[in-house]
Amino acid sequence: MLEMKGIDKRFGAVVALNKASLTVAEGEIAALAGSNGSGKSTMVKVLAGLVAPNAGEIFIDGEKKVIHSGTDSTREGIATAFQDLSLIPTMSVKDNILLGCEICTKSGTVDEKASRELVQELLDRFHIDCDPEDYVQTLMPSTQSMLEVAKAVFRKPKILLLDEVTASLHYDEIETLFRIMRELRSEGVSIVYVTHRMNEIFEICDTITIMRSSETVTSGPVSEFTLDDIIYYMTGSRPEHAQAKASEEVLGDDREVIVNVKDISVYPKVKDISMKAYKGEIVGIGGLEGQGQPEVIRSILGAVRPSQGSIEFMGRPVKFKEPADGVKAGIGFISGDRNKEAIFDIRTIMENIFAGNSAKESLFAYLSGKKVRKFSEDAVKKYNIKIGKLKDPASSLSGGNQQKLVVARWIAMNPNLLLLDDPTKGVDIHSRQEIHEILRECAANGMTVIISASDTEELLNISDRIYVFYEGRVAAELSGENKTAEHLVSAMMGVKETGEKEA
Repeated sequence: MLEMKGIDKRFGAVVALNKASLTVAEGEIAALAGSNGSGKSTMVKVLAGLVAPNAGEIFIDGEKKVIHSGTDSTREGIATAFQDLSLIPTMSVKDNILLGCEICTKSGTVDEKASRELVQELLDRFHIDCDPEDYVQTLMPSTQSMLEVAKAVFRKPKILLLDEVTASLHYDEIETLFRIMRELRSEGVSIVYVTHRMNEIFEICDTITIMRSSETVTSGPVSEFTLDDIIYYMTGSRPEHAQAKASEEVLGDDREVIVNVKDISVYPKVKDISMKAYKGEIVGIGGLEGQGQPEVIRSILGAVRPSQGSIEFMGRPVKFKEPADGVKAGIGFISGDRNKEAIFDIRTIMENIFAGNSAKESLFAYLSGKKVRKFSEDAVKKYNIKIGKLKDPASSLSGGNQQKLVVARWIAMNPNLLLLDDPTKGVDIHSRQEIHEILRECAANGMTVIISASDTEELLNISDRIYVFYEGRVAAELSGENKTAEHLVSAMMGVKETGEKEA
């Protein structure tokens, strides 16, 4: 039914797919598994027409197809439900579902009555409790995720792509989804199911294809794989069980605790998180997407207010009302989402670098142009940022240099604690290595670093200890000999049998 052969995709120097392959039969639910950064989401985007491959072939029903756009994908009978929703928040449920498939009267106007009835039938099938006229932005995240799937199913696809759609669903919603998936399978629909949850693969999937480091490493019937087999193919190592010993804390109690997070909850993703970071330590936060990592980091900064729990910084309880309070107290923050949370793209490079420093000043403080220029020149030189002129807009820089600019902004301020939320996302390999070297140097000089990363290899390379989040809680704390790829991946998936130190 569906066959992808020798798919290559490169983003500059980054190899996203390397001769990857995938085969799905008619009326089959095929799991596509792999750790973060393995290439599985890129495979889905190739089929969805969002990413054009550099090489390779796609066959549907034995015929070679060219898919270079979403229109091409839809024409071939492919529909996709993404974890990052494609819904338009300011439109109604009805309009989102019918977008591009409107029901019209003979006169050419939209048939509102027929449209409402059709959408209501779809909502009933998915057990979605909302009105067709409700605006999407007013609905719970789990309801929006179900709508994303419902919208894809409404297209009556031959091939349905589901990319981590259960990440924000509740148990009863997952049961409903699996019921519908089985119905679609019986109707001959081929389903590609991307998930990190191993229990779901064994419960719903017929076959599994496993990716590692941008390549397809194995595939076959799910019945021929054990949990250990899957983890082995994903990481290249067999997980240890009874023989694994939990390592002792690598840092003794005599080290200064810089930040101490105690039992915080942030609705709806963070349920009960506790963690510590010591002076001069790089602490990693791992986990699947949507497990509460951004919320915890932003709660420390003061951008998110926890619903319960407490945070101690530099030995005293803190309740920052806003990020500026955290910055003034000695906290820096670097986001991987440069466009939304880091770069002021139309402002100058000089203004961007000095922005963090200006946040520490009072509102009407005088800023010397000479001081701003000197600070910026030193940062550009020290962190090897490739620029034209300091007065050029930040948008003139490459992605890697933009991120180094943000790193320079905060590190030049010498904060006691530096928070990073997936800082090298979309950054080329060379710039990533440079950022890592900067962070290690900072830690060696006594700065405390807390870094969340979606790439498991990056997390293992940069971190002294790793807290692994799963379903809004700390599933494991890894350090020393237990800080391995197999333990990290196992904990990310909620597997309790491995020998990591459980929190």
